[in-house]
Amino acid sequence: MGGTLILSAIEWWTILGTTPLEIIATCASVTGVFLIARQNIWGWPLGLIWAGISAYLAFIAWSLVSDGILYLTYIPLQCYCWFVWLRRGGRRQAELSDAFIPTWLPRRRQILLTGAAAVSIAIWAHAMVWLAANLTWFPTPALLWRDSTTTVLNFYGQFLQARKRMENWTFWLIVNTLGIHIYWVKGSPIYSLQYGIFLVLGLYGWWRWHRSRGGEG
Repeated sequence: MGGTLILSAIEWWTILGTTPLEIIATCASVTGVFLIARQNIWGWPLGLIWAGISAYLAFIAWSLVSDGILYLTYIPLQCYCWFVWLRRGGRRQAELSDAFIPTWLPRRRQILLTGAAAVSIAIWAHAMVWLAANLTWFPTPALLWRDSTTTVLNFYGQFLQARKRMENWTFWLIVNTLGIHIYWVKGSPIYSLQYGIFLVLGLYGWWRWHRSRGGEG
């Protein structure tokens, strides 16, 4: 019985394609997203751990250049979001001119935001191609358009989340759906699973933030 259990564990380890770093990053990220969905500020430092490990893996293990750059920029972004939430949410509501609660952008700004995101994706993808063609040390990006889309929308989603704009959850829906596919293709099922969990947590986060807008718990 013991031998069978050991062999089963080894088989699942192989199927998942995990490394200790992937496991640590996944645990930190899933817990962090759950906390952010509950508007808990401690989700941001966990995001820092995830970003650092993921940057290393993206460049070294997966050749996902855009994602590698993204994860590196996540480090200051997580610090920025942490600071904004600490500054705006750490004071008593009575001292705030406007309560720091989730809000939607006006319709016109939503349209402009969508257009800006589409243009940004195109610019980013072409920049990656140009860099790979003109810099010998720059690696050839894998899954160019999918990787570029998740990278750019991550930037937008982070800033929207820092400002508690409800639109951030729409961007995360796209990012997480693509992320499931990208990391499965790149041979990291545990990261693919991680993005599947993100997808569910994103829906949970939207629900929690939506409830808080109506003054519910």
